[in-house]
Amino acid sequence: MSIILGLLSLVISIGIPVLIAVTLHFQVIHFCLFFILPVGAIAVGYVCGFGLFKGLHLSQKKIKGVHFLVGIIMAVICLFSIKYATYSLSYFDDQTQEIVYTTQGDHISNYEIEGYGQLTFINYNKYLIENTPISFSYRTRDIADVSNPVVGWVTFLIDCIGLLIGCIYAGLSIKGKYIYCNTCKKYKKSKTIFTIPKSSGEAFFKELESVLNNINSDTLLKDMVNKYTELENDVNGYYECGLVYCESCKTASLTFKLYERNKKNKIENNRNFNYDIDIRYELTRDFIQQPA
Repeated sequence: MSIILGLLSLVISIGIPVLIAVTLHFQVIHFCLFFILPVGAIAVGYVCGFGLFKGLHLSQKKIKGVHFLVGIIMAVICLFSIKYATYSLSYFDDQTQEIVYTTQGDHISNYEIEGYGQLTFINYNKYLIENTPISFSYRTRDIADVSNPVVGWVTFLIDCIGLLIGCIYAGLSIKGKYIYCNTCKKYKKSKTIFTIPKSSGEAFFKELESVLNNINSDTLLKDMVNKYTELENDVNGYYECGLVYCESCKTASLTFKLYERNKKNKIENNRNFNYDIDIRYELTRDFIQQPA
């Protein structure tokens, strides 16, 4: 499945930018924010790698370093294919004296440019990198157009890096979202099971640790949690509990996130808070059996 989805996402990541270039005359992979953030290239790279890594997850295969290497190779193929496809569709229009994307007329490979020679694939792209004006704008207002070989190569390098970053990020996002069970050779399941008011956090965690430290305790997690979840909401924030478990090897763990008010008086995830704890599988059965 990873091969099929990987090839599908590769085709999509090539086809959409080429289609946009042909119809709208806009190069997606060259679109940047703040002059140096290659959001277009990152987006294309993400689409390129997403199918491969999602396919690995669906196939219950652990994402490893070699898969990121494959993703990087796919990103290189994607960039080359986009460039070659647009080159193959580049023809010279005798009437407008411009290069257009079509399949009729004289292909640009029939022409030469001083300093570059015949416009082969490599020479043509070198010419575009060193001579295509780069437009800088702010809030829909054009600031400047720069046409400089050094700026062109730096921009091209930034786009290449963005493409690789997007592809790698696709893998990291999936790998970080799903936890792999090395014992059962498949991904664990996860769900959000409850929230408790921030003001009740200290009492809750003390009781939770007491229950877990008592190996003879048969108190179900849901029975303990009920008295906290029934409390009134705390306007200052709450703790969110996620359950990660493996049905095959009967292991489970709880992951807690803290959501509290920031300086702008909005509730957001406090990323400095991190609390994970293992729990006996049988104590969580009510939550596991509960529909998501």
